[in-house]
Amino acid sequence: MQTGTVYTETIVHLAPERFAADVPYQVIIVVLDSGGRITARVDGDRVSIGDHVVETENREGVPVFRKL
Repeated sequence: MQTGTVYTETIVHLAPERFAADVPYQVIIVVLDSGGRITARVDGDRVSIGDHVVETENREGVPVFRKL
């Protein structure tokens, strides 16, 4: 599982049809501890910039992270 730090975040209120049932949901960019960045969704409580997160699953090709 990948871990990293939240670089930035936003809340999606108007989503593509595929994710419309999930709104509102949080999307983050994570600076991975192993290097690089990844765009992901948040599972559970909302996170803030600077929070340390861990990948919990991959939903249909979309990585999902939660706060450590």
